[in-house]
Amino acid sequence: MGKSLSNAPVYYTVAQIQFNPVLNLDAYISAIQAKMREKHFPDFKQEVVQRLVLPFGAIEPGQVAAPTFTPQSRYQFGDISGSTRFVLETNALSFQTTEYETFDAFSHALLAGLGTVHDALQLDFIERIGLRYLDAVLPSGEKESLRDFLVPEVLGLSLRDHAQHQHSVSETLVTSPAGQLVSRVIIRHGQVGLPVELTSLAPNIDPRFTQHVGLHAVIDTDASVTQREVFDLEKIEARLTALHNEIDKCFKAIVTDHALATWA
Repeated sequence: MGKSLSNAPVYYTVAQIQFNPVLNLDAYISAIQAKMREKHFPDFKQEVVQRLVLPFGAIEPGQVAAPTFTPQSRYQFGDISGSTRFVLETNALSFQTTEYETFDAFSHALLAGLGTVHDALQLDFIERIGLRYLDAVLPSGEKESLRDFLVPEVLGLSLRDHAQHQHSVSETLVTSPAGQLVSRVIIRHGQVGLPVELTSLAPNIDPRFTQHVGLHAVIDTDASVTQREVFDLEKIEARLTALHNEIDKCFKAIVTDHALATWA
């Protein structure tokens, strides 16, 4: 994933930067939206979501306050094609795309958008940085199988003879100086899709992935670092690059030489 592949398997990428809460975010949206339009993200949408608030302690001895819901606005800034968008909340900026080319292009666009938000809000600190990739492994025809694309360690019992496989998951959690990484390989029969937690805000998936119906695998790699630091775009870029490098190493440990040659 370090360089552009002509037939790349990545079909969804998202990065999120969490920062200090800005409760009067609404007052800055007009200025942010104007700058986002200049950066070719003119598709603006505002939503109000209900956030669950869990109470602490008891009101009186023996009584516990019930959870409540608090309305909170979030804002989307999308491109014309509908494949790439920013999502801004009171304490986070997410950047997601279904037309991923290279990490350099992706991180450049993310940091430009984050810089726009910082110019308006004057952010104080960063709390967490996350980066996640979904890659679809789609064998073609009867001449290829998942064995040609994935190492045996993640295949499990998915290719047992005389049985139609429905679903299996291989998951690995590792830590490194860059942060924490969770790698999942989901093998299932059906159509390529998104995890439930991503479906509400995700851009449209490229049809070349969704048109495939049958046995396939999704490599879901999620890396993050949680550490409070003073806001600094150069440090954020360095941490994003470190997370990407860990994801890249993990990806190459999961796929075969045949897979890389097929996607090159």
